[in-house]
Formats: sequence, C-alpha cells, structure tokens
Amino acid sequence: MELPRSSGRRPIVREWFATAPGSHGLERSGGQRLRFWVFGLFVGLCFAGGGGARDDILSLLYVRPGAVLCAALILLLPGPVDLKAVRVPLALCAAFALVMALQLIPLPPDLWTSLPGRQLLAEAANVAGIPQPWRPLSIAPDLTLNSLAAMVVPIAALLGFAALDRFQRYDLLPILIAAALVSAFLAMLQLGGGEGSPFRLYRITNRDSGVGLFANRNHQAALLAITFPMLAVWAASGWGGKRPLGVRAVLAAALGIFLIPMILVTGSRAGLAFGALAALLGWLLYIQQARPTRRSLATWKTASIGVGGTVMVAILFAFAAPERAASLQRLLDSGLEGDVRIERFDLLAQLAGAMLPYGSGFGTFDPLYRIHEPVEALSPFYLNHAHNDLLELAITGGLPALALLLAGLVWVAARSVKNFRRWRAADTETAFARLATLIIGLLLVWSLVDYPLRTPILAMVFAIASGWLGTSRGSWAGESTKRSAGETA
Repeated sequence: MELPRSSGRRPIVREWFATAPGSHGLERSGGQRLRFWVFGLFVGLCFAGGGGARDDILSLLYVRPGAVLCAALILLLPGPVDLKAVRVPLALCAAFALVMALQLIPLPPDLWTSLPGRQLLAEAANVAGIPQPWRPLSIAPDLTLNSLAAMVVPIAALLGFAALDRFQRYDLLPILIAAALVSAFLAMLQLGGGEGSPFRLYRITNRDSGVGLFANRNHQAALLAITFPMLAVWAASGWGGKRPLGVRAVLAAALGIFLIPMILVTGSRAGLAFGALAALLGWLLYIQQARPTRRSLATWKTASIGVGGTVMVAILFAFAAPERAASLQRLLDSGLEGDVRIERFDLLAQLAGAMLPYGSGFGTFDPLYRIHEPVEALSPFYLNHAHNDLLELAITGGLPALALLLAGLVWVAARSVKNFRRWRAADTETAFARLATLIIGLLLVWSLVDYPLRTPILAMVFAIASGWLGTSRGSWAGESTKRSAGETA
C-alpha cells in the first residue's frame, strides 16, 4: 500500500512538523490515538524527573508509579499489541528483574557465609554474639530493591512501544529531539544563573556545568550526543511527498551546530569525544538516507553553517564570563591524570573477580566499595558507581548479569549487521533501525566510562531505540520501499 501524496506545496511550518501524529494519512481509532498521547505523557514524566540515578531522588516517587500507570492505561485501551517487536529486549529486562528478585531471597546461614566476599559481614554477627541470620544474597537489600524498582521504566517503555502502530513509533523521534533541545536550553539558563541558579533540578549536581534536565554533566552530554543521529534521520525522512532536503535539513543542521557548544559547556570529556563521533556518524547516516545532489548539498551546507555558526558564536559570547566558562576550562585543564575512576580501575577489577560468580547484589556498589577501599585511596572524592558498567555488572550481578549482557549484545549485533548489510536501502524502517544501532552502540560504549543507562531518561530512550531495532524484521520492507520511493519522487 502506498501512502497518499499531498497536492501542492505545504506551508513551511507544517513541513517542519510533518511527523506529527496523524500526519501520515492513516485512519486511527480514538483508542489508538490516545495510546500515543499517553505514551507521550510517559516520555514527558521521564524527562521531567528522571535525570538522576541516585536512590534518594524525590522525583522518582512520581516517575516510577507514573510509568506503571501509563503502561497499564496503554495496554487497557483498545487496539493491538505487537509484543514480537520488543520480545527480545523485553525478555532481557524481565530476566534482569528476575535476577534482582532472586538476590532478595533470604538464604540459610551456611549457604550465605560460603558466598564470596561475605567473610567480613559474617564476622559482624560473631562479634555481636548472635547466631548467623538468614540473609539474602544482596549485601544491601534496600539498594537492590531500588534497582528492581528502576526496571519499571524500560519495561513500561517497551510495553507502550509495542502498543503503538508503526508510524506512531516513528512519531516518537521529534518528541525525543524536542526534549533534548529543552534540556539544552535549560542548561543555558543554568549557566546564566551561575552555581546558585534556580533552574538546577537536583540538589546533588555539577553546579559549574550546564546539566539541563540531568543531575550529572556526563548524562546531559550523552543525551545531546545521541541527538545528532536523531536529527539526521529526522532531516532525511521527508514524509508527505516532499524531498528530504530543504527547510527541515537546514533546521536540523542548525540545531546540530547549536548542540556543539552546549556539549562543550557540560565540561564532560567523554561528551567531547562521543559528541564528535556521534556528529560524524549522524552526518554519514544522513548522506546515506537522503542521498542529496551535489548542488543541493552545497546549498544546504552554506545555509546551515551560516545559521548554526551565528547561533554558536552568540552562545560562546554569552558564556565568555570566567564564572560561566568553568566547565570549558575543565576540558582544557583536566587531563586523565588524577581521574579517580582510572586510578581505581585495578582495584575495581580485583573486586569484580572477588565477587564472582554471584555478585554482591544490584545497586550495592557504594557500600561494597566503602568496605574494600584501601586507606591510601581515601580522598575527598567518592565513587557511588564504578563509572564502568561492565565492571559494575560483574561486581554486583556476577555471571548471570554478564550472561544477559552478552545475550543482548549478540541480539543487537545480529540486527545491526542485517540492516547495514543492505547498505543501499533507504526506506524508513531501515533508517530507524540504523539510528537505533547508533544510539544503542553509543550508550553502551559510553557505559564503559560512566553509567548513563542508570538514569530513567536514557533508559527510556534506550528502550525506544531497542524497539526501533526490533521492528526491522523485513516483513514489510517492500511496503516501506514503495513509501520511500513515493516520498522522494
């Protein structure tokens, strides 16, 4: 089935928002449309209060229950639910949740004391003169329970995604882009107000940086970095009978240039590296999907550089004051020497080996590290996470968590190879699958130096990307190809 094409030239404003719900010419029931808006509410909740990974953040008191309520409402509304599209990531999330739940089951004293890394804790009962109690595998059950509760966000995202139709799933892209831009503009307000700015949303945060909707500079930089490939696909997907080049492409390029200084002012060294990589990958993805002519490409580059360059110069001028440039100075002055995460890598690797094969319990890195931190390593800085989620998974989740991670990587790799093997394909399904690969890949590699996926915002975005990747089954590739051909005619 080929979608109907519009007649005549559409207004510019309408062209910018051509991906709005209902713009694809599809007949949808009221329940199906309501599903999309409820899912949009869920996304808004995550962005409004899901910018931190600490267990004492008050906004999680509405983010997590809100995620459950939104997912339940979406599933109760009439309409189909395509669980096949998300079956693998949903099964992996459920498996992680099951491992966490098993870590909370009390174990007999003889079994518990035989587990690796429990000797010091077992001595506490002996010193107190009481019998060894039944205890769960987790050394801090409340923190593991918090990790289990955190799983409701990605699971709700996957269930809600499964209830949307194929074009509503694409309609999520401009929402995510808009939310990232809101975070960038909020960072501008934070920098303008200094360290005491009322626009900072979290008590414990990087007060010398523009963190936007997050508490941590690295997580803000991660969101802005993955926005580059999102802008590329949005610019290349000219639905409604228009060529993808034009106003939308210039606007996307200008926004991309605007994001460059906003990543710089986060002060995130990882953001600098991954942002450059994401921008390059986004550009390559745009070239592959849009396939612009040489003449139109030259026009596009001139216009976008002019608009975006002006914006960038204005922002850098606004942040020129010394107190507002602290985050930029951090990029110039701070090398890798003295980075506590690098200095403690050997200790963390030893700790991971000591806690295998069962781990200490999800979410328990902080108390476990405090127990094993050597005296000579004590400093004003503390590690609430390993800043390397591969190591932290090994430490807290043991071999079961690593096995699930490996299964997820195999699934992502298999899907990605399939979509990139058809290199000349430029249909919408393939574009979103490739975008999903870039988002997932960037966040997974980023997790080797930080913990972005522990924040509800990025966990939700990761889940949506997994849904886009899971729908690339090739079952309707022919229809998508016809649709793409009609769009660019």
